[in-house]
This record gives sequence, structure tokens and C-alpha cells, in this order.
Amino acid sequence: MIYDSLSNTSSYPLGPAFRKAVEFLRSLNAGTPTGRHEIDGDKLYANVMEYETQEAAPVQYEVHRKYADLQALITGSETLFARSADGLAVESPYNAEKDCAFLAAPANRGDVKLLLEPGNFALLFPQDAHMGKGAGIRGAGKLKKAVVKIALDALKQ
Repeated sequence: MIYDSLSNTSSYPLGPAFRKAVEFLRSLNAGTPTGRHEIDGDKLYANVMEYETQEAAPVQYEVHRKYADLQALITGSETLFARSADGLAVESPYNAEKDCAFLAAPANRGDVKLLLEPGNFALLFPQDAHMGKGAGIRGAGKLKKAVVKIALDALKQ
């Protein structure tokens, strides 16, 4: 997991796919339409979404196998909950078509809480169980977010 400012992305030697993903994030604004945005076919694409955050912590995490998630906010504020996926119970088995499985949140959470606001990002890998929708610094509210899906093999180039 990497959590940093978008202004520091040149510090990460993650290859051209990561650089394209960051360029895409920098091009977004409040008027960017929601939905899927093609960047480089199935190797690199983004989902732009709007939703309301919640005061309560999520009860399950998601994990992926084929893609890393590069998450950044366009508007609003959100707490992203993350932790190691090791040892978490499976609630919904891995779905290859959606590249997603859901894992149960244990009673002893041990989460890392990442505050996402415009200008910063979180890059999450398959070992990083994560779930957004947590209230941001000013409480629950509406946000606009982009999740860029970067194929893991594209990060190695």
C-alpha cells in the first residue's frame, strides 16, 4: 500500500502505466462524468463514482488479484480503511469476472485509516484488504472519486 500526495508520484518507479494513471487523475474535475473511462484497454481503466460516506466503519473489505487500485478523490473527503488480507475470513469468494472477493472485518479491527481528499492518493495491491465510504474529516458527506484499475503485469514494465 502506498499513501501519498499526487505531487510526489514521480518518486515511485512503477512504470508507464502508473504515470498514465496519474495523468488521468490530474485531468479530472467536478464535471467529469461518472462511469467507466478507458485509458489503455483492460490494462488500465478508471471508474468514476459519486456516493455518500457513512459514520460507521464498513463490515467487510474487498481484495483484488489482477489489478491494483489507485484511488483518489475529485471532491469531498473520505476515510479509507485498510489492513493486511492475511487471516481474514472470506465472506464472498473471489469472482474472476469482477476481480473481487469480500473479506469479513474482525472484531479486533487493526485498520489503517487513510484520509483521502483531493490531491492525495492510495495505491492498493492484492494483499491490501480495503474498504472506503468512511466519513471524512468534516463528517459524512457526498464525494466524487476515481478508482483507476492498473493491471499488475502493467506495473512491472
